[in-house]
Parts: sequence; C-alpha cells; structure tokens
Amino acid sequence: MNRLTNQLLTMDLQLFDFIYTKKRSAFLNYLMSWITHLGGAVFTVVLPCLFVILANSESDKVGYEALLVLLSSHLLVHIIKRITNRSRPYKLLEDIEVLEIPFEEYSFPSGHTTASFSLAITFSFYFPLFSVLFLSLALLVGISRIYLGVHYPSDVIVGIIISVLFSSIIHLLLTL
Repeated sequence: MNRLTNQLLTMDLQLFDFIYTKKRSAFLNYLMSWITHLGGAVFTVVLPCLFVILANSESDKVGYEALLVLLSSHLLVHIIKRITNRSRPYKLLEDIEVLEIPFEEYSFPSGHTTASFSLAITFSFYFPLFSVLFLSLALLVGISRIYLGVHYPSDVIVGIIISVLFSSIIHLLLTL
C-alpha cells in the first residue's frame, strides 16, 4: 500500500508541476484568477438563489436543488479538510507564487471545484443542451485551482467525485 501511495503522490506532484509551471503567462494569470471565482462562494450561492427568487416554479426547483447539493457536498468537503489537514501546495513546495491567498487553510479536497461541478451537474440535468458549457467551465475552475498553486490535482479530482455523487444522488431522490 505504501508503494501505491508513493506512486500516487509522485503522479500528483508531476501533474501539479506540469499545470503550474509549463504554461505560465500574464494572460493566463489574469484568466485563471477570474475563472477561479466561478467556483467561489459568492457566485455559487448567488446563482441558485437567483433561480429561486427570479424564476418560475420549474426554475426555482433547479435553484433549490442546486443549493441542497452545494450545502450537503460542502459539509463533507469541510469534514474531510479537517480530518486530512493537507497543506496547500504553495505552503510546501518551493517557487510557488500565489496570486491570491485562499481563505481556507487546507487543500484537500477542493471546495471551488466541488461547488462548480455541483452546479454544473445539477444544471446539466435540467438544461442538457448547455451541459458541455457548464462542465467545461467547471473543469476550468478545477484547472485554475492547480494553476494558481492552491490545490493539487488529487484535491480537484476528489472535489469532482464528491460533486458527482451528491448531485446525482440528490437529483435522483428529488425526481422519484
């Protein structure tokens, strides 16, 4: 098991290094700093609230479902963060320059990725024609978290897994 763990950690660091160092530019720094906010609390909470407040009964159903997925998935994210206490890459690795210091101290799993995928998947259930757009934006949020030096790839992958599970289960339970 220890060998497998070491291999996974090595792959995690190699992928982090590739995303963080290979394609850096002023334009990507700006773009990724902007994209990452699509997974932040302000955007991910306000958007479903707008569905609830401004929409008809079908659209407010989408908003309530998205809020339920966000609430439940983030409860698990914060429990896991407290159990694992994994430090962020910029705190452990050399030559990592962060553009914005995150609010949360711990890295694993990525809350921004979980939030953006939770919304993307929930909205995809209701608006399937836009699912590629939703999921692409969510993936960019996850990549931005690595690019900005605040998450490892495994943090992002686990955030995606959590959001897929919570979005799917809650949608299934609410549509029965």
